[in-house]
Order: sequence, then C-alpha cells, then structure tokens
Amino acid sequence: MPWEWKAIWQRVVKRAWLTYVIYVLIGVILYLAMINAALPDTVHVKLHDIARYDIQSPVEIVDQETTNNLRRQASANTPTTYVFNKDTAMLQVEKTGDIFNVLADLREKKQTANDAANDAHAEGNQLKAQQAAKLEDAVKDAREKLKNTTGGKLSDDTLRTLLSVSDRDFALAQEIANSTIYDTMMDKIKWADLEDAQNKAIRSIPKSVVNDDLTAALSDILRYAIVPNYVFDAQATKKNKEDAVKAIEPVVIHQGEVIVKKGDLITRDVLHKLKVVGLLDNHYKILPFISLAILVAFCTMLLVLELKQLKQKQGEPDTSNLLMFLCIHVLIVVLLELANLLKNVHVNHIEFVVPVACGPLLMTILLSKRLAVVYSIVAAVSSGYIFGGNSGAFNATMAIYVLCSAMAGALVWRESRGRLRYLPAGLMIATVNVLAACSLHFIKGGSIHILELGMEIGLAFLSAFLATVLTIGLMPFFEAVFNILSPMKLIELANPNHPLLRKILIEAPGTYHHSIMVANLAERACEAIGANGLLARVAAYYHDVGKTKRSRFFVENQMNGENPHDKISPHLSKTIIMAHPYDGAKMLKEAKIPKEIIDIAEQHHGTTLIKYFYHKAKEEGGEVLESDFRYPGPKAQTKEAAVVELADSVEAAVRSMKHPTPEKIEALVQSIFNDRLEDGQFDECDLTMKELYTVRASLIETLQGVFHSRIEYPEDLPARKIKSG
Repeated sequence: MPWEWKAIWQRVVKRAWLTYVIYVLIGVILYLAMINAALPDTVHVKLHDIARYDIQSPVEIVDQETTNNLRRQASANTPTTYVFNKDTAMLQVEKTGDIFNVLADLREKKQTANDAANDAHAEGNQLKAQQAAKLEDAVKDAREKLKNTTGGKLSDDTLRTLLSVSDRDFALAQEIANSTIYDTMMDKIKWADLEDAQNKAIRSIPKSVVNDDLTAALSDILRYAIVPNYVFDAQATKKNKEDAVKAIEPVVIHQGEVIVKKGDLITRDVLHKLKVVGLLDNHYKILPFISLAILVAFCTMLLVLELKQLKQKQGEPDTSNLLMFLCIHVLIVVLLELANLLKNVHVNHIEFVVPVACGPLLMTILLSKRLAVVYSIVAAVSSGYIFGGNSGAFNATMAIYVLCSAMAGALVWRESRGRLRYLPAGLMIATVNVLAACSLHFIKGGSIHILELGMEIGLAFLSAFLATVLTIGLMPFFEAVFNILSPMKLIELANPNHPLLRKILIEAPGTYHHSIMVANLAERACEAIGANGLLARVAAYYHDVGKTKRSRFFVENQMNGENPHDKISPHLSKTIIMAHPYDGAKMLKEAKIPKEIIDIAEQHHGTTLIKYFYHKAKEEGGEVLESDFRYPGPKAQTKEAAVVELADSVEAAVRSMKHPTPEKIEALVQSIFNDRLEDGQFDECDLTMKELYTVRASLIETLQGVFHSRIEYPEDLPARKIKSG
C-alpha cells in the first residue's frame, strides 16, 4: 500500500499544472503574512476614559485639521495694516480753497447785480426781493459748479451763508477752515476716529469772532473736508496674513509617537489625534489591499524567476524542488509570525530571537544559493510589514535585522563533510546577527544601555543557534520526504557498515576492492571538472552490487583460478554479465538507495559491447549479432555517471596488465577513451570535450600513482656478507 501512495505521489509531482498552483500558493502565503499592513489599526476608547496602555501612532501623518485651524488663527491675529498719508491734509486744504474760490466769484457777480439794482433806485421791498432772488440764483449756480467737487455734500444754508456774509467774514471763514483742516489732518485719522476728529475740529472754531450762521457753515465745510488719512492697506495686510500663514508649520503626528500614556485621560484632543491616525476608523479601504497585492506580486515574481532556474531541463516537469521551497517558505512565514506574537511579552527586541537564517541556509544546501539570496530580500521586506503592525506601518529595524541574518544564512555555507560543518556556518550567522543588533542599537544615538544591549546580543546569538539546530533537525525530513541526496546522506551511505557494502565485501571481495579503486578514481576526476565528487565516490561503492548475485562469474572474485564461463556458452555468459547493472539497480531500489546512485549503477556500462564473449561466440561459429552482446543501457545521463563508467573501465583494464608502466597506462586509458567516444557513450550527458580531457588526465595521474614502479629489493645476502658489512 505505501508503494501505491508513493507511485501516486510521483505522478502528481510531475504534473505541469502543479507548478502554477505552487506559484500561486507562494504569493497567497506571502499576502496573508503581510495582510495586517492593509488592515486598519483600531482602538476602543471613549471620551473621558482612562487609557489602559500606551497608544502610539502607527503612521506618520499631517494633522490637516489642526494645521488649518492654526493657520486661520494666525491669519485672524495678524493686525490690519494702515498707511498714514501726510499729503492728504494739503489736498483737502486745496479742495476747500477751490470751494471758496468758486463762492468768491459768485459773490462778485451777486454784488454787481445788487449794485445795478441800487442804481435803478428800486424801492426797499422791491430791492430786498431782487437781492433775495439774486442770492438764490447764486446758490443754484454754486451748487451746479460744486457738484463735481463736493458731490452735493454742502447744504444750501452753508452756501447761502458764505454767499451772503461780508467780505471780512468770508475771508475769515476761509482762513479758519484752511487752518483747522490742516491742523486736524496732521494727526492720524482712521475711519473709526473720523467723527471724533471732525467734532474736535468744529469745537475749535473761535465762536467769539464768528456768528452762529457762519459757525454752522464752517462746521458743514469741516465735516466735508476732514477725511481719514490713516487708511487700510489691503495689499500689505494680505501679504502679512499670507506670511503669518506660511510661518505655521504643518502639525505632524510621527510614527511611534505616544498619543496618550497609560493611565491618562482620553480628552477631545486625544480623540482627534486617534481619529487622524486612523485608530478610530474601523472602515476597510480597498486601496491598501490593492497596494499590498502589487507589492506581493512583485516579490513573488522575483521568486518565480529564480525557481524557474531549478526546473529540470529534460523530461517531464518535476515539482519536487518547488514543493521543497514552498515548505521552507511556510516555515519562515510561521517563524516570523510567532516572533511577532512574542512582542506581547513587552521585552525590548524579543523578536530578534527569530531563527530566520534557517530558511536561506536550507535553500542554499538543498536548492540554490542565488535563490536563497533573493528570498532573503523578500523575507526582509515581508518582516518589515509583519512586525510593523496595522495600517501599513513598516518596521525598518526588523527589516534590516532579518536581511542581515537571512543573507548570512544564504552566503556562509561551505561544502564539507561531517556534521561539524554546521558549526562554522552557525558561528558566522551568530557573528552577523550580533553585529547587526549592535549597529541597530548604536545608530539610534544617545546613551548606551548596557543591559538592553546585552539582551539584544543574547537574543541575536540565540537566533543563530536556533537556526542551526533547526537546519540540522529539518535536513533528515527533507531528505526523506523529497528523496534528496544531500552530502550528509551520501556520507551515511559511504559507511562500510552499510548492509549492502558488507554484502559486497563478504560475498564478492574482489568486486569490493575494485569498487574502492573506482571510487577513488571517480571522485578525483569529478572534482577536477567541478562535478559532485562525493556522489561519484558513493555511487562507485554501489555500482557493482549486482555482481553479488553471481559473484563467481566475475573474474575479480575467482580466487581459485576456476572460471565458470569455461563450462557454459558465450550467450549464457553474456546474459549473466549483462544482468549485473540491472540486478544491482533492483537491489538498490529495494534498499531505498537514492535514485541518483541507482541511475549510475544502471548506466555505468551504457550500451557498450561485451567484447570478450562477442568474439568468443563468433569463433564458435553461427550467426552472431553485435546488438545481442551490447548492454541495453541507458547511456550515461550525467557527468558523474560518465566519470564512473570511465573509471570502472580503465581500472579493470589497468589492473589486468602484468607490468604496467606510465606509458602503457596512458596508452591504455587513451584507447578506452577513444573507444567510448567513437561508440557514442557520452552523447546523452552534458560532458564537454574539455572536461573529458581533464577527466582523462586525472585518471592517468591517479592510476600512475597507484601502479607506480617499485624498488626491487635484492634477496637476502649471505650471513657472512651481512656480518662483514
């Protein structure tokens, strides 16, 4: 039953549509992790309540209403600007003089008319009537001529009085009017003070030298002539008000600013600030959700572009790597959310304990270092909003800390053997975490709090420790679930106590020795071309495990010199020899050995010809097809498989030489290489000609070191010679 589920799972992970589902899930998980950034941050308080905790502003925002009120108040409090015009006094005196000039002309005309009436010897009543008529005509003429000057403000009585008084009184009235107007208007007169200034001027008329009628006329003239000379300056006033408004800086509520402290009263001003920063607004707005979706889409696209580099280039699409990435992605998001919840314990920077470095570290080991670096950037952006809270607040401190820690996890890994290889990586992550925590503490300026700094350093170190422990603990999980051939798994498989290796040692000791030699050759050659040397070594250990089924039929295991092939036909011998790669692959599958090793065991002979039995069959006569004596394949699909195939061939060939010399070894290796190339055994792997030459040189060098010439020690000398020596 488990094998049925495994087969179903293998079919599912090879579906192309699952790739797009995983891409969508990556974005959805990222969106849900940062959803708080789009949600409104609200508090439940009322007027005159007592604050149960400190309430801080989640955003930085301008309090526009308060700013406008302050600006209106500044504009209203700006004093009105007035201008004092000294020339107004002379201007009004001149206008008054014009009035008296017009009246003086009319007085002369009236006097001339009166003189004519006197010459006509008119009687008393008739003369008075004529004089009265002349006076009224003069008043009419005066009103007509002064219409544009006074605007009809002087009364008829005033005109009548000035036209009828004596020349002495007329001149006196003009002098009094001019001097009074000038003296009065030398002081500043506002519109509001105009009536008082006019009344004061009227009271200054010397009533001892003028009669009541002339006083009334002068009063009328003074009310007309005395005008405001300290007047409102609209432009200056407007400019002053504008300057006063500009001087008012916008009222800003800063992010993190404490609006009300715990235990303080909730006033109207506090409620207003809470409303401005959105803490009282529980209405959802669509724009933050759309903006968050755009940000998540951008981050997801960065990850998708890197994940596409991990897709297999040949065969059906395999989503194992994507599923592995998704698991790590979910792990990091969960860790960030848990660390965000830790803030409720009210310990400064308790969130520094988040072991975020384990995610990029796992990605570097299992997937790709470049993908881990890109994910570190995405994780940093996400953490800024996760730890920032609601209403789009961004926690720059946590974003920088997570970026440094995650980058350390992505970049510090170095390939090595043994579980102690995690120790240097953990120490490097701890160093980066501590430096990041110290930098973020010192960059704030001000005094240094030793206790707080020590706590932050301890949390940063603990974060690196937890990240390393998590990585070590999760590696077996990923290896088992996703059938990953990690270096640690390879090291475990290389243990000589493994049941299959012990089986080879006990049942086919010659094959075991051959496999050890092939492993040494293959590992060094793979490392020379940048391939996986450890994989080649371990695969070489197991590549001939199929020989244990019929170990006596393989020459390296024939210790007593008896060859079973001498008693059977070449066709049967061919069948037995040809079966060992596939018997070995079957045994490896049953032992649940990783697929990469099984593939190398199955491919290590490719489709080569079993030449010995092919030629033996031809010598016996009958129709012999070359294809019947070729391995079914497949040919080598990877660099490691090709190198193991070559190492297997040259080691067996050189070992069969009676007196190997460096020249013979080089010639033999070259002939085997040429034979494999001409036979097209490397056509299906990505091994280049340059790499093939490098592999050849490495194999020759190693074989020459193994089969080097030894010093021939002479037989024991006679005892007498030894004694004499």
